[in-house]
Amino acid sequence: MINVIIADDQVLLRESIGYILDNDEEINVIGMAEDGNEVIKMCNELHPDVVLMDIEMPELDGVKATKRIKEKYNDIKVIILTTFENPDNIMESFVALADGYIVKNISHKDLVLTVKCVASGLTVIHESVKKIMVDRFKGLGEYKSQYEDILNEKEIKIIRLIASGKSNKQIAATLNYSEGTIKNKVSKILEKLHMSDRMQIAIFAIENGIV
Repeated sequence: MINVIIADDQVLLRESIGYILDNDEEINVIGMAEDGNEVIKMCNELHPDVVLMDIEMPELDGVKATKRIKEKYNDIKVIILTTFENPDNIMESFVALADGYIVKNISHKDLVLTVKCVASGLTVIHESVKKIMVDRFKGLGEYKSQYEDILNEKEIKIIRLIASGKSNKQIAATLNYSEGTIKNKVSKILEKLHMSDRMQIAIFAIENGIV
């Protein structure tokens, strides 16, 4: 039996999805949450096999909730289920280690199949989402020489570690630097790339083939 939690701030939608999934003999909906904080609490208490996660939710959005769940429970599979095919949302979701990304115009049959496939260890990406990702990854070879002109080898190593989810403390231990030195180096990377946060660095790493 595949135990599932549904996280969506729209009552009718999450109950409809729950009804669809519960009608399959291999799936059991064990909880429904209306925001990111609530779904994290449910994961702590119920430890589902799969979470169906909306992105646009109050208090804590789906991407941040996914990241926190994955940091604590890598065995819990998270499928992003959203109406938005936003390229940044897609990249941020996979940086947060989502196991799938599908949109809400999916058929009932394909929704059930997606849950089963992800529970079995596969990554599922909606066809329209795949196209967006392919478009974003085109021409990576052209970008490589550009970032190599801007960043040195040590900075590229730091970017790889950031993209893998490492904290400044963990990066410092890996590279034998003090945490303060790493903090300064990350600030320098942000300045060079004209970025404001680590998430942008992680997305940059994926888009440019650094990881």
